[in-house]
Amino acid sequence: MGNGTAIAAAFGGALHPGVSGLNERSTILLTNLNSEKIDEDKLFNLFSMYGNIVRIKLLRNKPDHALVQMADGNQAELALRFLKGAMLFGKKLELTSSKYPNITPTPDTREFAGSNLNRFNNNTIKNYRHCCAPTRMIHVSALPSDSTEDEISAHLLEHGTIMNAKLIEVNGKRQALVLFENEQEATEALVCKHGSSIRGSVIRIAFSQMQAI
Repeated sequence: MGNGTAIAAAFGGALHPGVSGLNERSTILLTNLNSEKIDEDKLFNLFSMYGNIVRIKLLRNKPDHALVQMADGNQAELALRFLKGAMLFGKKLELTSSKYPNITPTPDTREFAGSNLNRFNNNTIKNYRHCCAPTRMIHVSALPSDSTEDEISAHLLEHGTIMNAKLIEVNGKRQALVLFENEQEATEALVCKHGSSIRGSVIRIAFSQMQAI
């Protein structure tokens, strides 16, 4: 199943709103980054909401610029649509399709194609359905089985004001919903803590489309 087909299947046979299925450019040029706080892992965590990441390059001669190569043009279109104008570390993200079709591997390029934190290796249709712009609510999964709301809140607290947190059980596995005061705080929590560990469990964080807990 090609990725265009998978996206179409996720939305009852139609492509995700905002995805043409014709975009052949899989590399995105990012500008207006907070160069003091950004790195490849944080960009990976954010862009992996919208597809699998192949590689990322921070531009040394322009520290507030970066290139992100997605697995295909449909995924790049999703990221462009949902992240345009999003706030990250006090800066409004600016995204355009890069004129370069892919990033040439060099010593200062980070490879992510084999990362087990890429989200679209399985449950692809479900992942496409969950694509959305940054929200105030994040969904945290792969938690230790005895996690508490206090423990999860403490792990995320440095990124903003947590309005509410609630543990949920999904198929016998402990997960959590965490509501921040605004989208920028939730985005920072996602980019900094997706793939971090709570007592040895590597947690996964995604934006949730739920409005309230």
